Amino acid sequence: MDNAKPLYDFRKLELKRALRRQQTPTEKVLWEALRNRKLQGMKWRRQANIDIYIADFLCVEHRLIIEVDGGIHDGRQEQDHLRTEVIGDHDYKVIRFRNEEILQGLPEVLRRITALTPSPSPTIGEG
Repeated sequence: MDNAKPLYDFRKLELKRALRRQQTPTEKVLWEALRNRKLQGMKWRRQANIDIYIADFLCVEHRLIIEVDGGIHDGRQEQDHLRTEVIGDHDYKVIRFRNEEILQGLPEVLRRITALTPSPSPTIGEG
């Protein structure tokens, strides 16, 4: 029993909390556009666990993850590719945006996100 895996990794919880408190200006802009179901009623989470990684933004309903890539990702294509593969193994699609894309063209970023999700179903009685 000494090798038993803990039910929850509290170090990762603390890391996620710190990442939410210290989000980048670009993440703040995107979060404001996504939070409270502002984008087509989709529910988004910030800094969510997927395997060994923490995704920037995650929508469980549409199995979609958004990664915001700043300058730190320059020269890290191989690591980012591996991360995307591991996340893909959990049936999530990853879409990446550079900081500049979000800050200079948020409407286009949001359009690209919604293009990856099916349109909401009409409610009963509509039509």
